[in-house]
Amino acid sequence: MTNSKLIFKHEIPIELSAECNVSLEVLINGKLMWKKNYDGNVKHNEVIAFENEYTDAKKNKLTFLFSGNKEVEKKHFKISQIAINKQILNLYNAEYFPVINQEWWQQLNSDEKAQHQETIYGKTGSEYGWYGEINFYYCAGFDYRSHLRYNQDTTDETKLLGEKINWVYLDQSSNQIHNKIK
Repeated sequence: MTNSKLIFKHEIPIELSAECNVSLEVLINGKLMWKKNYDGNVKHNEVIAFENEYTDAKKNKLTFLFSGNKEVEKKHFKISQIAINKQILNLYNAEYFPVINQEWWQQLNSDEKAQHQETIYGKTGSEYGWYGEINFYYCAGFDYRSHLRYNQDTTDETKLLGEKINWVYLDQSSNQIHNKIK
């Protein structure tokens, strides 16, 4: 392969709004890649775009940090798609750590708490109604051989749990058809 670096373009269409000013940060492996502040009471739509260089056959963490200057009832952050090198990550495979106002939470009864927990941890999909941290994990490589090397060289708890990890390849033909942008 002529390209010896894994430099991938990222395109992430988002929508967000809140009754106050909010901020969104995007990090890869803890490194800040993108940050923007948004005015309150406005629905914002945009495509986050940046490039990042990856290491072959390594697991990566894409983090979204959604925060605001005060706690408000009406706020949301929606990720429409995560495309890395024209390959799509599974939006329903997110790790979500919402920041919940404990004073408010303690005032809820058991049924209300259960209903909110189902929304927070079970039905979020790609839309988030609380400030917090949203993480996606994926591996990057040159081609499918990187996937094989990763499996041989790595002890990963996701393999033990039978979870399917997303892969992004330089050679886009290595990825399955449902993971590609048409």
